[in-house]
Amino acid sequence: MEYSPERHNPIIEEAEDSERLRTLYQVTSMLKQVEADGLDINLILLRILDLAVNQLNAAEGSIIVVNEAGQVEHIWLSDDKARDLLSNIFLQNILRTGVAGQVINSQQPLIINNTQDDEHWLPRPGHITSLEPWSVICVPFLVRNRAIGAITIHKPGFAQFDDHDLNLLTAISNQAASTIENARLFEQSQRQLQIAALLNEASRVINSSLDIDEIMHTLLAHMNEFLNAEAISIALVDNATNELVYQVAEGMGAQEIVGLRLPSNQGLSGWVMEHGEAALVSDTSRDSRFNRTGDEKTGYATHAMICAPMEFKGQVLGTIQAINPIAGVFSEQDLGLLVNLANIASTAIANAQQFARIQVAEARYTSLFQDSVDPIILTDLQGKIVEANQCTFSFLGYGRDTLLDLFIHDLHPNLGKLPQLSSISHNEPTIFQSELVNKEGAAIPVEVYVKRMEYGDNDLLQWIHHDISKQVELEQMRDDLTAMLFHDLQGPLGNIISSLELLSYELPEVEPGSSQYEMLDIARRSSQRLQALIRSLLDITHLEAGHPINEQKRVSIYSLIDDVYEVERPNFEQRRVKFVTKLDPDLPSVYVAEDMIRRVLINLVNNALKYSPGDKTITVMAQRADDDGHLLISVQDEGIGIPDEYKETIFLKFERVDRGDPSSKGLGLGLAFCRLAVEAHGGRIWVQDAPGGGALFQFTLPVAGDR
Repeated sequence: MEYSPERHNPIIEEAEDSERLRTLYQVTSMLKQVEADGLDINLILLRILDLAVNQLNAAEGSIIVVNEAGQVEHIWLSDDKARDLLSNIFLQNILRTGVAGQVINSQQPLIINNTQDDEHWLPRPGHITSLEPWSVICVPFLVRNRAIGAITIHKPGFAQFDDHDLNLLTAISNQAASTIENARLFEQSQRQLQIAALLNEASRVINSSLDIDEIMHTLLAHMNEFLNAEAISIALVDNATNELVYQVAEGMGAQEIVGLRLPSNQGLSGWVMEHGEAALVSDTSRDSRFNRTGDEKTGYATHAMICAPMEFKGQVLGTIQAINPIAGVFSEQDLGLLVNLANIASTAIANAQQFARIQVAEARYTSLFQDSVDPIILTDLQGKIVEANQCTFSFLGYGRDTLLDLFIHDLHPNLGKLPQLSSISHNEPTIFQSELVNKEGAAIPVEVYVKRMEYGDNDLLQWIHHDISKQVELEQMRDDLTAMLFHDLQGPLGNIISSLELLSYELPEVEPGSSQYEMLDIARRSSQRLQALIRSLLDITHLEAGHPINEQKRVSIYSLIDDVYEVERPNFEQRRVKFVTKLDPDLPSVYVAEDMIRRVLINLVNNALKYSPGDKTITVMAQRADDDGHLLISVQDEGIGIPDEYKETIFLKFERVDRGDPSSKGLGLGLAFCRLAVEAHGGRIWVQDAPGGGALFQFTLPVAGDR
């Protein structure tokens, strides 16, 4: 149960205050003396614990100090020998469910009247509190609203502590907390200074020697001074056999372990290598990843282990491991130290081979660079041309000296097409189309692949220019021909539609369902669909050229969707597909070119019909978009859906989903028109998987507002 001090009568309070002042004076004097002696945290914990036990007439006690991560950093018991018997697992259980853990987490003191019936009391193995009732009082050490630990006092018997004891122990903890924290931080700073000196020395050794064995042995010897482990070793990956081979070792079993080969996917070291993550195992008998092959080879038992991967540029070269801490447990700080060692070791190993690899790579690159049939230009990160291959000089007509005086933007007159040089990365090339100007001033269409690359000690930008003059010419010819054909088709097609309308009035009254009626209806609807296709193609040409939309007006989304259904009703009835609408009430009008957006919806609904078998449902939905300035329109089917690899390209001209069906109809223009039309209205369009299967096409349109 948690306690807070209760009010006493004045006489008792005065006596308690007097006793508390005497105790605080003793604590202050003791702490000043300890600080004068050098802030030894172990000495501080010992004296605070002894003073608290004596002041409370108790039998024994303990102090736990934790770091910022909540891990045990120091522990002190009245029985110094018992401290060495505490396992790391027992300490973790105390912090998770024990008395000290509860007090640290809640930052509130706690009194236990009977240890045998309190769920938070975890007696040490063999301790007398597991056989008879004891009383326990526990108080946190608080510094700047953070619990840095707790002091626990034990006394035999039932209900041996009261509020007076709680107040007294709280006063002691408050007085001592800052000194404990200062001592802890001082110890950390001293250790960090030592570690920094070690790493500096390790770096010096690496930079002054190319003998990997010498470097590894020096590192291991220095590091073991801080890890204080029974053994430490390094294993490298043999890529030919995919095995870990132990190369160097220090400590017990060092001679036996060197040369040992283990499959790289077995044991804790293999797990670390495969996952590229460091690991700390406090009890190897409880970890299924641990492999006993090394113990069998050396004759020594491994009880605890820390292991870290050695990585160089994303590739795991091997592992470094330490086993059996002499002090009792490995900490996260020990693991961090080992990770630093692994980083230094990996650099040493990689540097011994890197120079030869660089030479080979540079020779290979130079060969490919000069033999390429495309112009390749190298610039610095500011765009200054520093090198080019022979093809570049022939392609542009510049002499070497003249070209190397230019910047990349001198060759690309349209600066708006050049990417920001600072945004170009090592990983993926930036691809764009531009025009490259030669010495005579002629602009040559090119597709450019630019990527940041390492070249010696510097980073350069590599610009590969691929001549697309023929491609651009063919595309322009195709666009011109398409525009001409469809423009010339409008006149005859309009005459056909008008003639069909006149014919329907001139013929005698025909019963619906008769063959004459069906043929006339097919001809009328087919010609109307062809007319819509021609309009869409012409619109695509105008929209791609950047022409503005004309005749925008306020349009009701409800009437627009009704119109679409009336147009497509025969197709729904013929295919026996259901048409469902889910439209939010009171939606505002949209500001659009009505015919163009009607064709967008017809295209999407018609597309859904193509891939909807009978008895399925197509749902059209409308609601406000998240930005509140647009409506979100959705067309959902229950068909076969759109594969992920087509969800972006399907909106490009002449792009269709390859379903392996040669009978599948379409030119791949409908969705391209939809994209251009929606984007011209300031909206956007996309496709995703529908819940339960099928495709869900969605697009946004601007609301009319006050327009």
